[in-house]
Order: sequence, then C-alpha cells, then structure tokens
Amino acid sequence: MTVLVGTLVGVLGVLLMRPIVHRYTATNSPLWVGVPIAAVTASSMTYDVDGVLLSVALGSLAAVLVALSEIDVKVRRLPREISYPAAVVGVSLLVADALTRDRADRAVMVLAGAAVFTIAMFVLFVIGRGSLGDGDVRIAPLLGSFLGYWSPRLVLSALLAASLVATVVALGFMVVKRSGRGTTLPFGPFLALGTVIALASQGL
Repeated sequence: MTVLVGTLVGVLGVLLMRPIVHRYTATNSPLWVGVPIAAVTASSMTYDVDGVLLSVALGSLAAVLVALSEIDVKVRRLPREISYPAAVVGVSLLVADALTRDRADRAVMVLAGAAVFTIAMFVLFVIGRGSLGDGDVRIAPLLGSFLGYWSPRLVLSALLAASLVATVVALGFMVVKRSGRGTTLPFGPFLALGTVIALASQGL
C-alpha cells in the first residue's frame, strides 16, 4: 500500500510540476521519460517503509528530484523557488511522521541531517572554487532531511555515491566525446541519485 501511495504521489507531482519546469527550460521532457523515472524513484524509496505520511513525503521528494534534475541538466540551475519550499514541506512531513510514531529523536535526526548535508555542501562549495554551484548547496537541506530521518550518517553515503557516479559518467564523456578535462557536468542530478541510492539501500 505504501509503495502505491508513494508512486502515485511521485507521478502526480511530476505532472503538476511540468509547468514549473517549462518556465525555466522552455521545454518539457516527454511524459514517457519523466513519469517512469518518478515512478521508479518513488517505488524504490517506499517499497520497505510503513506509514502514509512517510510515503507521501518520499513520493513528493521523487517528483521534486526529477524536476530539479531536468532543469539542472538543461539550464544548469537548481532554482531556490523549488528547493526551499520542497525542503519546508519535506521537513514538515518527516517531523510529523516521526512525532506520530512518538519518535522525537527521529524528528531531531531530520533536522540534524539537513544541517550536516548543508554544512558539508557549503564546505565543498568553498574549496571547490567553482566546481559546484550555489544551487547544489541550496538543495542540501532537502536531501539531508530525508537522509537524516534514518541517520545523518547517510549523508556521507549519498555524497560518496553521487561522486562515484559523477566520476564514472565524466570519464565516459571524455572517452566517447573526447571532451577535455575542463568539461563540466551538472552535479544536481548526481546528488539526487546519490540520495535515492542511500535511501533505497535502507530496505536492503
């Protein structure tokens, strides 16, 4: 049941956010691309969770990650107009879920995860000297809050997964397209994927 709820929320969210994506990119990916990605993302994160609030939160996260990734790939932006409201909604749902389970400690972990990921991304932003955008820092509270729901330590897992996948993709581009070392890729989609991998692994 929770998988169905999360998947439906993810798919509906992608459909509702298409006008917002279009505002930033002037184009939309075909429905046969965005909808399946949102469905798979949502189901992978909700297949082993219980609780409607948590399923809705994860489904919403899936929709936001798909929308932000599309925007970042096309125009290299992660708009605060999406990141900040999504973080507020996500934190609210996660804290509400934790409190309904009488788990105040988990509510604190949500906030701790958001703080840890934000600090980590800010440090990487400063030492990276342009390799990361400020949008990558802005989505950190959103991603960190979901990771923190299970454990703030998952922030490290998500960052490692994101960096590993980004490195492999970058090397692939260099080989296939013979691009130079100066070629850059948007990091937002990799942060999203790293977060999904870390969250999905909790059920393994």
